[in-house]
Amino acid sequence: MKSFFKSSLDSKVFWSITILLLFSTFFLVYQYNRHIDCENASFIVYAKEFTTNKVVEFYDNTNGAKTWEWDFGDSTAVDKRRRTLHTYKKPGEYIVTLTLNKNCIHEQLITITSTDEHSANLPLISAPSVVTVGKSVKFNAIKEYGASWEWNFGESTHIDAVDQAPSYKFNSEGTKKITLVVNGDVQHSASKTIYVAPAPKPDKPKIDINSYEFEKPHSAFSLPIGNAEKDPLVDALKYIPVSPKSTSKKDSLSNTHKKEPEISNEQFRLLLMQVATESKTKDDFGPYMCEKYDIPVVVNGKKIISFEEFCQLIAGKKIKISTLRIDKNQLNCIEHITIQYKTKKFMVWIKE
Repeated sequence: MKSFFKSSLDSKVFWSITILLLFSTFFLVYQYNRHIDCENASFIVYAKEFTTNKVVEFYDNTNGAKTWEWDFGDSTAVDKRRRTLHTYKKPGEYIVTLTLNKNCIHEQLITITSTDEHSANLPLISAPSVVTVGKSVKFNAIKEYGASWEWNFGESTHIDAVDQAPSYKFNSEGTKKITLVVNGDVQHSASKTIYVAPAPKPDKPKIDINSYEFEKPHSAFSLPIGNAEKDPLVDALKYIPVSPKSTSKKDSLSNTHKKEPEISNEQFRLLLMQVATESKTKDDFGPYMCEKYDIPVVVNGKKIISFEEFCQLIAGKKIKISTLRIDKNQLNCIEHITIQYKTKKFMVWIKE
């Protein structure tokens, strides 16, 4: 039997099988190390304004990614950095393609507008630059195809007027920031800073010259001439104790109007994704919501729940957010959230 194996198994065949097994093992290890879950791969495209000649940031946050190839869709060179910056010279729609580890491809459509088009979306506020406390001021909104108007005159946290040309009386002096939202487009709201001057003081009544009593000569009320005497009050002051000078305390400045930190839609979306993976909770949103977790959340255009209930709803689920809008007040506190998202159940993405 031993001689049979020696005669039937040639040494070349043995080494060929051994090399093939080693190569297969190496290939499997290589494929395992470069494998990523393409379904859950994610990257961020962020810019303050998606307009021409403005910087757009691209950043990949995919677990297991080793190599990156960014194709910005405008015929420029491929960028192979994990985080990179890019500017578009012409307006239009561009498909950004990210290739991870040479085999995982993700695409995202972005729209770049021209600077003129972007500024054309902004409404204009017609109002004087300096007004007076207590006097009625006329405001006017200029916006083509405007249908609804939301004014805030800088003295409250709610909407002060809903007319196109309202009038308003300021209650206090100082610098006021006027904001205007047309057709509910918060992203393209207009603002104007004006100064409210104090009310003028009433003029003093004019003196009737006929009733004025002219000054009498000093001889009429001068003391009789005589020897100077020492004032007894000088000696009395020597025995009056003097209290030590107290140190004045500086009034502490009020921080009641301190603005809360800024957070963008993209950063807020990433925090929600971490809530879904249970690595964050609602308390991590506190600084951006002024510690109020009962603000309304419009979910998939069907129901309205509190933010605390929404965090409980998505915790421990795989979610994909398609649309997110956050509305803030003047102190950067988030007051309202609108979201469209899907959850993955039985390998299928569905809306809840």
